Amino acid sequence: MDVASLLTNIDRLLKAKRLSDNGASNLAGRPDAIRNLRRYAKGQIKGCWTIDVLDDVARALDTSSWELLRPPGAFPGDETLEETVAAIVDRRLAEHVAPRQKKIR
Repeated sequence: MDVASLLTNIDRLLKAKRLSDNGASNLAGRPDAIRNLRRYAKGQIKGCWTIDVLDDVARALDTSSWELLRPPGAFPGDETLEETVAAIVDRRLAEHVAPRQKKIR
C-alpha cells in the first residue's frame, strides 16, 4: 500500500467533505484510524490498516477502496471511466481543430 497516495487521497476527500480526521474515523466506526495512519507514515507506530479498515473509511468518505488507493494519474476505477476517457478525447480533439479558412470571393 502506498501510504503517501492514500493520505493524499484521504486529505482531498476530507477537504471536499469538510470533515476532520477524527470525524471521518468516527463515521467509519474506527476511532483514530486516520490519525494512526498518519502516525504509521511518520514511523511513530508499527502496523498499518487492514482491508476492513480501508473499506470502512472509504464508505465513510462516500468512495471506494480503489479510489483511496488510486495513485496520481491513474484512471478512476468506477463507472466514470468511460466518461473520463470521453472527456479526454473531446478535450484533445478541441485542441487540434483546424483553423477556419477565409472565404475566397
